[in-house]
Amino acid sequence: MRTFEVGKRYGESAAVFEITKRTAKTVTYAAIHHAGRYNESRREEKRVKVHDWGSREVFFAGSETVEA
Repeated sequence: MRTFEVGKRYGESAAVFEITKRTAKTVTYAAIHHAGRYNESRREEKRVKVHDWGSREVFFAGSETVEA
């Protein structure tokens, strides 16, 4: 099963999420705008519940679904 790991970034090039903390049921993430560019900026950290979708974990960040 694919799980979220602390310190890794997940998502598309337009929306990237970095995992900063992890428990069994939740993750804390920070949204990264302009990832990998000179004007990269980090947004406020948020904590969300992790859902098990068979072979992978997911969480919902607003209208985004982020898969491990």
